[in-house]
Amino acid sequence: MTTRRNIVRVAAVTLVTAVTGTSLAVGDAGADRRVGGYFVKGSIERAYIATGGQRKWGNPTSPELAAQKGGRFQRFGSSSFYWHPWADNGTAHQVGGAIRDKWGKAGWEGGPLGYPVANERAIDVPPVAGWFSGLGAGAFNDFQGGSIYWSPGTGAHIVWGQIRNKWVMAGGYAGAGYGYPITDEYRVGKGFAQDFQRGSISWP
Repeated sequence: MTTRRNIVRVAAVTLVTAVTGTSLAVGDAGADRRVGGYFVKGSIERAYIATGGQRKWGNPTSPELAAQKGGRFQRFGSSSFYWHPWADNGTAHQVGGAIRDKWGKAGWEGGPLGYPVANERAIDVPPVAGWFSGLGAGAFNDFQGGSIYWSPGTGAHIVWGQIRNKWVMAGGYAGAGYGYPITDEYRVGKGFAQDFQRGSISWP
């Protein structure tokens, strides 16, 4: 009887994890951690703790909530953590500040960018080959459908598709590349173009 109960219990935990992305495994010391007035759990808890936890992100300002397309999210002040089983192998990621605002204007996770597949990363561009790049510090987030780049002087802009591919191949924001985007992609006749600090890229 004990063996049968254990088998049923493990099967139930596996089903909950598959459906919700929330681990209820026995012995998981991080499960259902209360931080401030809300619980932080599962994949979101693991990402929250791994990236600095309460010290960096503060307390959650919402419970874990349902996101579009079957994912989950939770708010932490000016940042949020988003999770979907098909985004980066089910790893939750942080999106914050001006990048989160831009992503929201593009439809959040239900828009063409989809879910984040990496945490926000800082950019600190050094002088290149003896001359000052003039780019300054910035940040970016990668999503399923593209990226958002931000700097204080250029704001936050989406880079995706073939223009993103050309931009990356030409050096991206660094070195002798095009620098940060200063517009989003826009139509030019039957094609598309985007302006960067050091020029424009068009497609096709």
